[in-house]
Amino acid sequence: MSLFLSHPTVKLRAQRFIPLRGKNFDVRINGELARLANISESGLGCYVAQPNVDDVQTASVDLLVEGEPLSVGSARLARVEAPTPGHPFETLLGFAFDRERPDLIGHLLEFLDLPGRSEQETDAEMDEEESCPSSRTLDQFYETPSDDVFAKCNQFQTWVQAMHRRGYYQRFYRVTLDGPIDSRVHVRGPSRGTKKSLICFDSNSYLGLHLHPKVLESVQAATREFGYGTPSAQLLCGTNRPLRELEETLAEFHEREAVMVFPSGFAANAGTIRALVRGNDALFRDQHAHASIQEACRAAGAKRSKVFAHNDVAYLERMLAHADKLECDAKLVVTDGVFSMHGELAPLPEMLAVCRKYKSRLMVDDAHGVGVIGREGRGVEEHFGLTGEVDVLMGTLSKAIGAVGGYVAGSHELIDYLRFYAPSGFFTTSLPAPICAGAKTALELIRAEPEHRARLWHNIRRFVPQLKAAGLHVSEAVSPIVTVFVGKQETLWKVSHELFDSGIKCGNVAYPAVPRNGAILRLTINARHTDEDIDFAAEVLARIGAKYGINHFDRAQVA
Repeated sequence: MSLFLSHPTVKLRAQRFIPLRGKNFDVRINGELARLANISESGLGCYVAQPNVDDVQTASVDLLVEGEPLSVGSARLARVEAPTPGHPFETLLGFAFDRERPDLIGHLLEFLDLPGRSEQETDAEMDEEESCPSSRTLDQFYETPSDDVFAKCNQFQTWVQAMHRRGYYQRFYRVTLDGPIDSRVHVRGPSRGTKKSLICFDSNSYLGLHLHPKVLESVQAATREFGYGTPSAQLLCGTNRPLRELEETLAEFHEREAVMVFPSGFAANAGTIRALVRGNDALFRDQHAHASIQEACRAAGAKRSKVFAHNDVAYLERMLAHADKLECDAKLVVTDGVFSMHGELAPLPEMLAVCRKYKSRLMVDDAHGVGVIGREGRGVEEHFGLTGEVDVLMGTLSKAIGAVGGYVAGSHELIDYLRFYAPSGFFTTSLPAPICAGAKTALELIRAEPEHRARLWHNIRRFVPQLKAAGLHVSEAVSPIVTVFVGKQETLWKVSHELFDSGIKCGNVAYPAVPRNGAILRLTINARHTDEDIDFAAEVLARIGAKYGINHFDRAQVA
């Protein structure tokens, strides 16, 4: 028997969902616990033992998803069903929300299922989603033959939606912070919108200087004096005092004659390579060099543009020798100083030697080395005792310095040329004065307060041995970038999902950013992590790694 009560907002055709099997999903009506039966954008149904219908004509509704509350708001009683043989001691109450809530369904989608399907059908769909969307790789959506340029976008959207349903997308991509990025971050929960605290291993601010009081004071003072933006190109009206002072401080720090600041590290690499390389030149880049280098080299139009095996100097020498036989004009070799994905160092002494032998210029992207590597944090040059030797030294303001922007350091002749011929530095707006002021102060603190770098290395040397002791295949402790080899992409998604739910935010990297079946967790350590943060993360990684069989494994078998 059903009794329908009039309510103007009830839409009986709204798609209903039921709780996904195995999910803990309850509801409170005016504070009293009930069991969710179904839910839609317009309302919900719940089972209540011996309800007093008069008391719930208008009710306050809260959902309890995996034990966490989610307020729905006010609702009106719209339907009452008497107990049935399947639920002999419970009454089904239907409530209509005071407004439609499509956002609610979006938050809860990973906890919901469609009604009327058997357990076998549900399991089959879950298995299909597990084996299809989560195993597809991003390169598969790059080219989609079609007469519509949006076809690839539409196809990619099916993958995004499937990753949402599995609860992967919202845990890995565009996680929304309610506060600064720090060793601990507060984010909006992926399904319920509630706040969640995570230990963050996904920040590039290795020294935490973006939160240093002196840096913030410099930014605030420059904002008051210059405004929050510098809306002009550098060669026009975009060169202000903070920019000049930053470039001078960077040049002194790296023992160079001059520096040019770009709006990003990507722009610095792209603009510099584009400015220096011409059609009859030879251009060589490391296999694992940053994406900005790969893109710039592909677009440069050099007569011979080749990739050499990662950190293989003998391989590079053969390529340089062959370029001489082809009678190329100039030669340029480009590499990372600290490789951004796996954290290894480039063999700088050997690379310099072979470049000098074949009269090639060497460009080094030391984005992840500045502030971290070397006795005073001057990067890989200082680490190897070669300060000032690299022909074109690129760095960023977005890692240890903790802001945004990139730069190139070198001779006066090089920098003056780049100011006019690097398109990503000339045809763009100058970096805002407050950012320049804050970056200059952070750079000064790198030298004045070495305790931040000391704490960073304490954390690195505490973390990596614990992971190795747990049997995880982990990179060496040579930089703040720590990688844990996982292998298959499907395993990566599961491991990353559990890490997030256990309170760990880190990067997860799959093909094509790494080789097929070479998926990794990428964790960046910073000076603001506590010993407790480090130990907790190591314990969680060891436990989850053991669950998915990536501890004490034969890497070839996992891959």
